Amino acid sequence: MKKNFETVIITIALIVLATLTHAETIKIGAGGAEGEYNSTIVPALSTVLQGYGYTAYAAISAGSQENIDNVWLGKLPAGLTQLDVAALNMAGERPPSAKGNLKIIGKFAPEALFCATKQGGKIASYDDLIDPQKPGLKVSVGKEGSGTARTFQYLMTLDPRLKAIQLIEEGNPDRQLNRLQSGHRDLVCFVMMPDFKNELIKRVVKNNKWVFINIDNPLFTNATVEGELVYELMEVPVNRGFFGWGAKRIKTLVTWIGVVVNDKLTDHKLLNALTRVAIKGEMLPKHSAAAKAKNLFEKHKAKVITD
Repeated sequence: MKKNFETVIITIALIVLATLTHAETIKIGAGGAEGEYNSTIVPALSTVLQGYGYTAYAAISAGSQENIDNVWLGKLPAGLTQLDVAALNMAGERPPSAKGNLKIIGKFAPEALFCATKQGGKIASYDDLIDPQKPGLKVSVGKEGSGTARTFQYLMTLDPRLKAIQLIEEGNPDRQLNRLQSGHRDLVCFVMMPDFKNELIKRVVKNNKWVFINIDNPLFTNATVEGELVYELMEVPVNRGFFGWGAKRIKTLVTWIGVVVNDKLTDHKLLNALTRVAIKGEMLPKHSAAAKAKNLFEKHKAKVITD
C-alpha cells in the first residue's frame, strides 16, 4: 500500500515537472520591482496560467503606460494596466507605429486616487479644481507618464474644466508633500491600492495641516471601456480608528488593474487563456496587499448620487 502511494506521488510530481518543462515562458509588463504588480499579481497569474501551458514572469517597468506602449508595439504579449490609463489610450492616443487594437481582460485589484491639500489653502474640494476664478492651481501627479499623471489626463477628457489646472509631473511624492507644506504645490495626488498602513497615507493623516479631499464627481462614474466601468466610488479608510470605529474616510475614485493585450500581436491561445483566468476571479494570495485592497473595496464601495 505504501509503495503504491509513493508511486502515485512520484507520478504526479513527474506530470507537474513535465508540464512546467514544456510550458511556454512569457513576460507580462508589471511595475516597480517592489510593487504589487510585480510581487503579487503577475505571480498569481502565472500560477493559474500554468494550467494552460504558460509560465509568466514580470517585466519590470515604469507602470501602466509603458506596459501599454510595449503591447502596442508587440514588445510584450501582455501587460498590467489601470483601466483609466487603458481607456485614455483606446480613446485616440494611438502611437503612429502601433499595430492592432488593445483589449482589456479582467479586473484584478483596485487602485484609489488620493489627493492631499493644505488646510486653509486654495483647495477645499473638487469644486475648487474646476473654479474658473482659480486658474493655474499647481497639482502634483508624479512623473511624466506615471499612472497618476495619466489618470488626470483622462479625467480632463471627461471634465474639460480641469484643463485650467497646472499638472506638475515630478516624482518623489514625499518631496511633493514638502512643497505642499511650503506653498509651492496646491494639491499632491497619487494613485495606489487603498491601505491606511501605507507610509504615504499615514504621513498625510498624521499632519494636522494636511487633509485629503473627496474626488467624487458622479460624471466620472459614467465612463466605460469595453463595457466595464472605468471608475467606481469608494469611501476609503485612511486611518484605523478605534477598533474600526471613527475611522477617517475619503470618498474618491477607484479604478481597477486589468491585463492589456493586442488583438493582432498577442497569440490567440494566450489571449484565450488569460480570458479564462479572468473568469476564475479569485486568484490573489489572501494575505497580499492586492487581495486586502479588493476586500476593502467590497466593504466600503460607495453609491453614486447624482443631482
